[in-house]
Amino acid sequence: MQHPPITLRYFDARGRAQFLRYYFRARKASFTDERVPLSPDFEPWRAIRDDRARTGPFKKLPVLHWGDRPLAETLMIAAFVHEASGDAGGLSDDDNLRHGMLTSSLMLDVSTPLSILLWAEINFAGADIGAVAKRTLERIEQHFESIEQAIVEWRWLERARGRRVMLADCLLWEAIDAVRTVFGPHWSLDATPALAKFYAEFAGRSACEALLAEKPCPITARPGEAEGIAKIQQALG
Repeated sequence: MQHPPITLRYFDARGRAQFLRYYFRARKASFTDERVPLSPDFEPWRAIRDDRARTGPFKKLPVLHWGDRPLAETLMIAAFVHEASGDAGGLSDDDNLRHGMLTSSLMLDVSTPLSILLWAEINFAGADIGAVAKRTLERIEQHFESIEQAIVEWRWLERARGRRVMLADCLLWEAIDAVRTVFGPHWSLDATPALAKFYAEFAGRSACEALLAEKPCPITARPGEAEGIAKIQQALG
């Protein structure tokens, strides 16, 4: 993949940037993986937050520097990289729409509810974590069933075998893996065999797992996330 120097700036967490890291790794694209350290007081983040050259027009992360072009907002970054990498040119108009729809859906209907759940104990004092976890799991299960139906109709697995790894693939793998991490034994892919097959056979899986092993990090920047996940799983019984 031909590209100018790339820097991806995000917290030392998976969150909204991990699928981009996977993508660059799987595609063997050199990039600077700039991670803002996590701390209970968020001091490393506060130190740079008002520097819009580093945190973008809205003072938030991730920010991608593609050569001298800074880009903010996860979905906009994904759309730009999809075009700039040449991936869009290798797909039909319909398949480009499907990649965009899947990317948006995974971010808004899986990753975002998962993040809200992980932060619920901190952001909503007195919240019934068991009830929030149960409802979040139900919503995600229902949504994965819809995604299952879509990728079967779109022949996603078959077409993925005939093309290079793309951003939507990386986000789908990350979403599944993050949900497995949070819900543990309370969720499985048994009801969605196409997703189970994708998760097991994804061509970029080795790159994803290698990055997770080399740079283990929490899903979000929430302090005490591991303990929070344990409480979620305990609450689900």
